[in-house]
Amino acid sequence: MLATMPELTNLTDRISHLRDRKESSPVMQGKHKPEAPKKAVPRRRRPERKFATDYFMLFVYALLAIALVAQLALIVWLDVV
Repeated sequence: MLATMPELTNLTDRISHLRDRKESSPVMQGKHKPEAPKKAVPRRRRPERKFATDYFMLFVYALLAIALVAQLALIVWLDVV
């Protein structure tokens, strides 16, 4: 951008150059219509938050299931014998 304007050597030259160019800007001419602010769409909230998988609790429940099955197997085996 500065390579195309080597004649601009200080800030005053730059400002005057931009003022000269403002006629080409639709915003400065007033032709630019500001966009209407968009209404925020209300988001539906989830009833409950999903938690990450807890591998320790899965391990504990697996051990509990194995213990229950083993106890039932022992009770059945002792009643049969």
